Amino acid sequence: MKHWTERDFTDWMYGLKEADTHVAACPECGGEIERLKLERGRTISLPEVSHEFLAAQRRSIYQRLGRPIHNWHPMRWGISVAALAVVVLSVTLHTWKSEPAISDEQLFSDLATMEQSNEPKAIAPVHKFFEE
Repeated sequence: MKHWTERDFTDWMYGLKEADTHVAACPECGGEIERLKLERGRTISLPEVSHEFLAAQRRSIYQRLGRPIHNWHPMRWGISVAALAVVVLSVTLHTWKSEPAISDEQLFSDLATMEQSNEPKAIAPVHKFFEE
């Protein structure tokens, strides 16, 4: 028989595979099974924690719960105010500098000219090919 693979050992650990005759006959695979049993036992066992340690931890938690939380930090407000100032300044400068490219009268005049023309505007460049 061939040796067990890592997948076989993993399946055995999760109870998906039973140990066969190879594990009993092969000292290498049997040793790995024993090592895994010991490792599982160490992993499953509860750690030893003294009652004094748990009591000290509980007292520390109660002390922190009794203290007020100081979340105020001046830098946090400074960054927020600076970001707001940048947004307001950029919107103000954008609206202050943007002027219409043409007046309303010119726009309406151009629209009326386009409406009265029978020839589509896309044809104008084609006419340049036939001019002398």
